Amino acid sequence: MMHALRNTLDTYRATRLTSTSRYLAEMADIPPTLYPFWKQTAHHEFKGIPRDALFFARAAEGLVTFFDCVRHAKQRCALPSKAADSVWHAWAQLSQASLDAFCIKHFGQLIPHVEGADMTGQMEDALAVCLVQARKLELKSAASPTLPRLFALDRKVGMPGGFAYLMVCGVHAFRHMDEAGKPVGELFFPHSLAPVSLLQAGHISQYQYDDYVARKRPDQGSNCWAGVMSDFGSGAGDAGCGSGCGS
Repeated sequence: MMHALRNTLDTYRATRLTSTSRYLAEMADIPPTLYPFWKQTAHHEFKGIPRDALFFARAAEGLVTFFDCVRHAKQRCALPSKAADSVWHAWAQLSQASLDAFCIKHFGQLIPHVEGADMTGQMEDALAVCLVQARKLELKSAASPTLPRLFALDRKVGMPGGFAYLMVCGVHAFRHMDEAGKPVGELFFPHSLAPVSLLQAGHISQYQYDDYVARKRPDQGSNCWAGVMSDFGSGAGDAGCGSGCGS
């Protein structure tokens, strides 16, 4: 009884999310066969992944958001969400032709799926590109000390094996997530996502960087960094960069 009630509630919330999404047209154009296919197959690759309608809707919206980041970036982007990636994988398996047609129709281009292993040396910069574009899509400054919804997705939905992003001292950090979808272990700070790195890579302007510095709260200053510099120094070299694939 409770299981059926929860499924009904999840389905209602998924429908509401789809109907109120900023990507209403895109979400409505996702093949109706994708959710049941994803539900039957995603757990084979993404162990322990929830398979309810609400999780799928949130993950699908995340994937569409990423496609929009790619469209605006005009360069390689890295996807910071394994939940969204699970939908991408399922769609490609179900029908690559359908996926390609969707991307051309709504984003004006093919968006190839590139595994992280094939983006050696480019993944961190591609993640920075995605961060800047995700902020712009939310009408925030490219140097805003905020966490875009795409980067917060895995943590929000409890994605097993995902990336639990959060803000620490005004910059992005992440923890890995365990098989239960809970953040575990130490914090990692991808160097490419730090404001000064965004400036040096040309992803934000000097004006945007100066504005970020001027707007920092007192708790984001040197005293804050004193407690985390050891983690920052380790970077993300041993933990991955907080992304599994890109385009």
